[in-house]
Amino acid sequence: RQLVVDRPEFERWRAAAEGARQAAEQQSETALHNWACFLAEQAAQLAMKGLLHGAGAGAWGHDLVVLGDAARAALGEAAPAEVVVALRRLSRHYIPARYPDAHPSGPPGAHYGAEDSSQALADLRVVLDYVDARWRALAGETETHGS
Repeated sequence: RQLVVDRPEFERWRAAAEGARQAAEQQSETALHNWACFLAEQAAQLAMKGLLHGAGAGAWGHDLVVLGDAARAALGEAAPAEVVVALRRLSRHYIPARYPDAHPSGPPGAHYGAEDSSQALADLRVVLDYVDARWRALAGETETHGS
């Protein structure tokens, strides 16, 4: 199956992912670790959706594990194990990092520390490196449309 490469769509999503990454780093630096984790998860979502949209595939939902499965189906190969692990860890921050009732007691921030945001940012870097490498390979191997 020939993939259609949509560079402007990829770049639009990837730029949004970069903004969320920067915000995650800022939140980590100010010790708002739950928000850093959530924003790292959001940046990974945006990047994965950008890769899928850029490859002409649908990208729906908010579960990073499902988005990873969709990328495997669309691109014809599984992500490396470290990427799969990073997606799984990051996906855990989608709800509990934000909602006060996601934990038995206390606000979300009471359940997150510097080690959590550090891990989330490291996981995000793994995902972004994967997305960028796959995009370069995809854009270099197929005809480019819209650029």
